[in-house]
Amino acid sequence: METVANNQSSVEIQIGLFEAIKDLLLIEPIFLLGIVLIGIFLVMIFKKNGDIPKVKTATLSLTMYYYLCVMLSHIVGIPTFSEYRRISQLGETFFNPNINLIPFSDGFSLSFILNIFLFVPLGFVCPLISKNFERLRNTVLIGFGLSLTIEIVQLFTLLRATDIDDLLTNVMGTIIGYFCYKLIAKLRIVKPHLSDDSMKRDFTVYIPIVIIIVTFVLGFFS
Repeated sequence: METVANNQSSVEIQIGLFEAIKDLLLIEPIFLLGIVLIGIFLVMIFKKNGDIPKVKTATLSLTMYYYLCVMLSHIVGIPTFSEYRRISQLGETFFNPNINLIPFSDGFSLSFILNIFLFVPLGFVCPLISKNFERLRNTVLIGFGLSLTIEIVQLFTLLRATDIDDLLTNVMGTIIGYFCYKLIAKLRIVKPHLSDDSMKRDFTVYIPIVIIIVTFVLGFFS
């Protein structure tokens, strides 16, 4: 009987884990609108520069969009209209600052490591989308900008904290992702972008920025 109970408990744990992963990976239906908006933007970009590899750029752009949807809605948490409506009904204020400006005051916890890995995909995929992000400075700037935006908007959430550690670890993750890209480019697993200065203006630099904006806006209404 004990063996049967243990097996049943193990199955329940596996089912619970599967459900948790499924909930994490599923996105709200409103984010489907983002696919349309990003698709329209990509068509405009492709018309301006026919040399852009369309399938590769579209695939990477939608991958980045899905990654941001999952991260912003299920992991880091950003303000939403439904949350503001609930806060209003509770009589709470919209501005709820919970700020930590002392680096590493809590030591090196699991969340410290997770916050690093959370931004590795960003540092990896941006140079794949645009040659402008093959410069470390530009990739770090977009990672810093995204992380800073998240920390600022979390001032307007009820249960989230604005933490300098999150900003530092997110930038570290972006840098790690960038060097992962440089490594596979050096190994010729992927081809770096052409560096010919005579090429048309690289409008692909706007793609990650537009994806971030679309995700934040739709995330608010999710």
